[in-house]
Formats: sequence, C-alpha cells, structure tokens
Amino acid sequence: MKVAIVDDDLEDLSAAIDYVTNYIFKNHNELSYNLKVKSYQQAADFIKSFETERYDLIILDICMKDIDGIKLARLIRVKDRECHIIFLTSSDEFLLDGYSVFASGYFIKPLSEHEEEFNNTFNYIYPKLLEKNQEITVSVTKSMDITIPYKNICFIDINENHKLRITTINQELITTMSYQKCQQLLLGDKRFLECHYRIIINMDYIQSMQSDDFILSNGTKIPISQRKRKEAKRRYMQYLAHKDD
Repeated sequence: MKVAIVDDDLEDLSAAIDYVTNYIFKNHNELSYNLKVKSYQQAADFIKSFETERYDLIILDICMKDIDGIKLARLIRVKDRECHIIFLTSSDEFLLDGYSVFASGYFIKPLSEHEEEFNNTFNYIYPKLLEKNQEITVSVTKSMDITIPYKNICFIDINENHKLRITTINQELITTMSYQKCQQLLLGDKRFLECHYRIIINMDYIQSMQSDDFILSNGTKIPISQRKRKEAKRRYMQYLAHKDD
C-alpha cells in the first residue's frame, strides 16, 4: 500500500507519518508488508512526484502556504478518481469543501489530542484500502509463482486443456491452481461474480450487460448461463448501486 503525506509543517508531517505507520502495523498488519509512506513538505514536490506515481491514500494538510489542500486535491482528482484522500486540519472551516473532491475523512490536528477521531477515520477507510490491495499468488510453473492484484484480474475460466486461466488487464496466465481454490478466494470479494459454469468475472471491467453476455471494456464477451442469468444480473445491478459504499 502506497501512502503520501503532504504538510508544510515539519512537526505535523512527522506526527502524521508516525500515526499512520504505527496504526497500520498495530491494527492491520496484513497491509504492512508492502507499506510505503512518502512525505512531502512542499506541495510542488508532491505534484512533480504525482506525474509518475500513484497512491492508495493521500493525506493533505488543508492550510499550506504554496497551495492549499483543497486545490491540491482537485488537481489529484483530474488524474486519479480512485485514491482515498484524507485532510489534515485544525479547523472545521473547510469540511464542506472536502465533499467536492470526494474526501474519505479528516484527521484533526494535533493528532495527539484526537486519537479517537484518527482511529475512527482509519477504521472507516480500512476495508476499502484492504480491498484495493488484495492479491492472489498462483503457480505458473513448479518453480515460479506470480502475485496478481485482484484489481488487475478481468476474469478467470478453464482453457481447452482443462487448466485454470487468469486473464488480467495485460496478460493471460495458465496456473496449476485449481478452479475451486481460486473460486473460494475471489468470490469472497464483492467485485467478483460467477456468471457461468467455471467462469468468474470482475464486475469493475463490465462495460455493458446484454441478455446472454457481459461485454467487457476491452470488447470481450463473457457468457451468462441460463441457470445463473437472473441472479447474475441482480448481483451486477446491486454492485453498481453500492459500488462506492
């Protein structure tokens, strides 16, 4: 998980780094193994970094000298609609502005006096961060394993040689993992739907739904079995309605 923290006050910046890293290591150790926290005292330095780097969570001080956090959040949203943004603030003056950039919450300064609010905010976004960082590790040969982020999986099925095939956004992998094991892992995530016998689709990649098929954003047709049709369509409509909850 990649986190960026932007605050022009060095003391507040250091406190935010400590609170975030300590909280994750203490409460959600499953996210800590790949945790990367980058800090920026100048908004301009963050903007330069953001040209080539993306983050799962960005924590922004609202009142900075070179550019305020709300304006910076608007620049972020031009390039990234998915990352979570949390504001650091010592005042509730700008709280309504946060809704315009889809902020996930606020950390109140000084953090040492608002630990409960900090914990509540992090507990709220934690399931979303965990979902975004879910991964599956599969064997492609006897000596080679590949780890694939759930978010990169378009669909899985069984190929003509009766092997599990995982189609991602940029490649197709054949793995020795059984369909049943992969099924058990993926269907525990709300993004995935079994729409046909031994076919599981990531609903984030569905562009449209037809009577007998789902059409993916790359044009691929994924069949919907007659037996699963009613439930598959209900699940997909429900997912769209509650996708951002």
